[in-house]
Amino acid sequence: MQTDKIMVSANGTGWSEALEEAGKFSSYIGLDKKAGLRVRLLTEEALGMIEAIAGDFSAEYWIESDKKCKVRLYLKARTDMDFAKKRELIEASSDKKNKASKGFMGKIRQIVENALYSVDEVGALSAEYGGSSLMYGTMGMCDIDPAAPVNYMWSLENYKSSIENASDTDEAAKEAWDELEKSIVGSIADDVKVGVTGNNVEIIIEKKEF
Repeated sequence: MQTDKIMVSANGTGWSEALEEAGKFSSYIGLDKKAGLRVRLLTEEALGMIEAIAGDFSAEYWIESDKKCKVRLYLKARTDMDFAKKRELIEASSDKKNKASKGFMGKIRQIVENALYSVDEVGALSAEYGGSSLMYGTMGMCDIDPAAPVNYMWSLENYKSSIENASDTDEAAKEAWDELEKSIVGSIADDVKVGVTGNNVEIIIEKKEF
């Protein structure tokens, strides 16, 4: 089952339609009230991340369900903003930093932005957000054409594994794990995948079962 595709943007366009579609989807596949609320929360979190991305950013939103995954929420976008423009926006802020980078979803947003705007910046994120979590080269991603070149791919599942293994001895990893547990997406979703090819980005939030 797949919902209609809706264009959503940072200025709020399409948000109400996306949330309405999430509710229809939950009812159609027979989710109870609690599970339906979780689908709505995941949608709200994803839309909030789009709102925080610098510049005129919009994405195509839809949800799918199949035998392997009960809920698979998609955001697929293209942006023409370059890294210099992003820096201009950050410099224009009162405290000279990107306030929206805080929190778990802020980190995903930062990975998306930097992957879109600068190769060098993404390289630095590999260590900061879990070495093996950020991949390079040509690889397939769930429901992305395996033959298509994916410059970068980040996975919540890999990120969880990397920080969980280090959280007993590494203070930064412990802090990251605590932050993850407090996150709505981090606690509800089974996986979040971010794939970037050039100026194209695809974000997939997965919940396999309820």
